[in-house]
Amino acid sequence: MEMKNMADYSMDDQKWSRNETKVLLYLENNDVGDMQTVIEWNLNQGRNDPENRKRFWNNITNLFAMLPNSPISRGRESDLPEEIQQTIQTLSAEYAVNFAAPFATDPLYGEIVRKHGKSGGGVYDTLEDYEATLLKSMKSRLTGYYRNSLKVTSGEKSADEVIQWDGSMNGHIPVIIAPDVSAESGGDEEE
Repeated sequence: MEMKNMADYSMDDQKWSRNETKVLLYLENNDVGDMQTVIEWNLNQGRNDPENRKRFWNNITNLFAMLPNSPISRGRESDLPEEIQQTIQTLSAEYAVNFAAPFATDPLYGEIVRKHGKSGGGVYDTLEDYEATLLKSMKSRLTGYYRNSLKVTSGEKSADEVIQWDGSMNGHIPVIIAPDVSAESGGDEEE
């Protein structure tokens, strides 16, 4: 009689810790209501039962699939630190919601705010479509600023040629360092 191989539901400590950190950072910065108890229970079970971590992680990912701006996504993992990823996500979500508010309240904005030509042009169909575009754009911009900071630190780039952000915050405002453009133009001001 042949033995069937049992499915492996284990997850190594390093991967579990990385996943757990991602979830805990999200929970610190976002209200998930009644889901928090269920998520925390699954995290606790995963900590105590490494042989079934994939099952608990599956439960967590199913819950996060229902949340806006979930830190859990498919595809290649980002190489940015979890805290930076979460900060970028939080800032981008706040930016998108607040910047899109006029779009939702005044038909003028729905008519004059247009998609980029590469996106097919035309108006945005819904507020959610516009917010998603703003979110993606700001995530890309902040990620670029952070990567620029790493390049300046490593000497690959000069601080006077790129906009950079090292993850520092002043309250809820990112401390972004931009090159002095007035020095490039000779310091002349328009009159």
